[in-house]
Amino acid sequence: MDAQKSIMTLYDIASGPPIRPYAPNPWKARYALNFTNTPYCTTWVPLPDVAATRKKLGVSACRKHADGTDFLTLPILYDPTTTSTTQQEGTFVGDSFDIAIHLHNKHSPDGGRPPLFPPNSIALHRTFNAHVDTLFTFNGVQLAGYYLPLDPATAETTRADMARRLGISRWEDLEIPQGSEERKKKLAAFEAALGSGLAAWFVRRDEGPFLEGRTPMYADLIVGGWLQWMRNCLPEWEELRGWHGGLWGRLYDALEEWTEVS
Repeated sequence: MDAQKSIMTLYDIASGPPIRPYAPNPWKARYALNFTNTPYCTTWVPLPDVAATRKKLGVSACRKHADGTDFLTLPILYDPTTTSTTQQEGTFVGDSFDIAIHLHNKHSPDGGRPPLFPPNSIALHRTFNAHVDTLFTFNGVQLAGYYLPLDPATAETTRADMARRLGISRWEDLEIPQGSEERKKKLAAFEAALGSGLAAWFVRRDEGPFLEGRTPMYADLIVGGWLQWMRNCLPEWEELRGWHGGLWGRLYDALEEWTEVS
């Protein structure tokens, strides 16, 4: 196959200008692509067009909204080098964890790079992924969601749609004013939750910044995806970097090697 035609395509959610990646699950996929040295390009999808894009590509939803309707979101990875079960040219993978498995199975470690998943760890990683998603969603989204880097051209429509899905009358109801006592309490609760629910798992901090010390794996990329979201959306990002002895800042910096946007 022609080298250009073998390049994978990552469908990611576009921020407001200047366009940059910010959503946690697409970031997990981007980290995995870069970690495995996979050539790829990015197709940026405006947030109001995400559902229509997923439908057009024929990729079924992998999650549901609280009301039971399909949650049509990104990332999606298109791999032109494989054949789908329907025998069509190329394969679409529509979930960040499944994308990681796809890349893990496709690429053997090279140049001393460790595998995305250590042997016999995929099931444990799946549980860890769900745990981290819940931890950040429950504690962090309420502090950062209001500050999504939306495109001003479509922000009003996007906010109205999100407010409807969340069951609130106005987008402004999501705001917890910076510096308010309520926000200080929620930040303290978030810090405590990260401490007991995640920081305590990093037991080899004296060896390196990753969950297993010196050796990175997909679990670190999972956390990294959420740290990228916090960096782009949480006004207190610099404060979060310093929590738990600077653990999150060190991890975020250590993952810089795999943050290229292709």
